[in-house]
Amino acid sequence: MSNNKTILVPTDFSNLSNNALSQAIHLADNTNAKLIIYHFYHRPIDQRDNDRALVELEEKIEHKFQNLLRELPNLKNVPHEFKKVIGTVVEKITGRVNSGGVDILVMATKGAKGLNEIWGTKTAKIIKMVQKPVFVIPDKTNIKDLKKVALACDYSLKTNYESITFLTDLASKLNFSIDVVTLNRDEKTMTKAEHKHRNQIVELMGNVDTSFKFTQHPDIDKGIMEYSKDNNIDAIVMLSKNYSFIESLFHESLTDKMVFNSQIPLIVI
Repeated sequence: MSNNKTILVPTDFSNLSNNALSQAIHLADNTNAKLIIYHFYHRPIDQRDNDRALVELEEKIEHKFQNLLRELPNLKNVPHEFKKVIGTVVEKITGRVNSGGVDILVMATKGAKGLNEIWGTKTAKIIKMVQKPVFVIPDKTNIKDLKKVALACDYSLKTNYESITFLTDLASKLNFSIDVVTLNRDEKTMTKAEHKHRNQIVELMGNVDTSFKFTQHPDIDKGIMEYSKDNNIDAIVMLSKNYSFIESLFHESLTDKMVFNSQIPLIVI
């Protein structure tokens, strides 16, 4: 991952998004990246003086931006800018990322319990719509001490293996190892084409400490989570847009299920 990258971090100033921003600061500090901290808001309605109400709202947002510098003092150590934008979260985030100038998106998610599912749904939608890597940070988790990540991979014909170079660059920067995990397969059931594609991954990994593992579970998302818990995995990496074999097993997207159920960070590339 080369220098001069830009990381976009949406915030609503909650503890949840502050935690995600804290992780983004760490990521930026270790990858020589710049942060854009994005807040979305709506024009005040049912106000006698809408213009004045809007000015007051924007002043409050600027005050909250400055509070972030006090709450997260390490923010001062990385290049950053604050942006406030009128509009809806999904539309504005996807538009900003896909229009260029953003290399990584870091988002908080609450999981799928009660009202928290609303934000989880938005996160899943955004993952599908953006064209850049996304770090999904569940509540109270972090990427500051990554030692080992699990890359869920099915060796599919449709997999864009070149996207793995993002992961290997990141591993070199943050110094973590990678378990390449294949579910409901083993050496005997892998086809010649799948063996060939695994060899491609071996070449792409270069000097990164990499292990190739198999695991079995009737529910793929649970299988990934159980493997991660049993093997001290600090983050799960998914090639969501090309994960054809696994996604074909579900009526709903595996990425949706992972966003809702994961209790450790996800990196979607």
